[in-house]
Amino acid sequence: MNITHIQTCADFFQKNYLKTFYFVITYNGNSFILIGEKANFPHLMGIQNSTYRSNGYNRPQSLFNDIIGRNPVSTAIIPNNIAPTSKMYKKAQNFMKSTDIFWKNSGPLTINYNPTLSSTKLNNVDVLLTDINTGYMLGWVSNNRIAINANINMEKYCICTWIDESNGTQQGKEKYMPGQDVELIRFVFALDENSKLIKKKEYTYDRTQKKSILESCVRNSSNLLIDTMNAHYYTEIAVADGIHCKINCAQY
Repeated sequence: MNITHIQTCADFFQKNYLKTFYFVITYNGNSFILIGEKANFPHLMGIQNSTYRSNGYNRPQSLFNDIIGRNPVSTAIIPNNIAPTSKMYKKAQNFMKSTDIFWKNSGPLTINYNPTLSSTKLNNVDVLLTDINTGYMLGWVSNNRIAINANINMEKYCICTWIDESNGTQQGKEKYMPGQDVELIRFVFALDENSKLIKKKEYTYDRTQKKSILESCVRNSSNLLIDTMNAHYYTEIAVADGIHCKINCAQY
């Protein structure tokens, strides 16, 4: 792996996170606007800010512009041969699978991440979209409140981290769940820079999937938040199968 792989990731990032934004709605009625910014890209590739700052880049946006523009970048930042054992290699290797979180999620959870409740810390993450089966995770940080009118505001979240635990254990794939409030993804809408709908997805869950989600919540002492219209499906499974989980803060 070399800089050409990082350039391909930059192309993917521009298309899927800079020129596309996502509207995600959960089964608890929460919604999120999700988008990327140029400044996030080096971190998503495992490039530390101390590395690019000490090699001529005071702003991560400038580094992104040189990478995507195919301009020379110091090998002190991106080596000619990126070692398979390096963080950069792992981050770049599967980055183009990151949007599977939206469209091919087989264990789709939204974790309302509270670092004070976690022994495994994530920095500057407010919402974590996860696939607890594949081990892919996308972290998002609250970036700005968008005024729709004088009375209505929506919160925008910006991509801040990309985690690949696909080769890890189930515990590793769920490592940020313990003690957290979690929600189920219901709808995902992707829109382009002109707010034109590109793609949409609705997630539904059969009984086996519902049971698996509840068992995951038990393993991690998580609290599943879900609206009253759908909560009874989960509480009935919890009672019938003796799953001692927490749903809407009630212990079953």
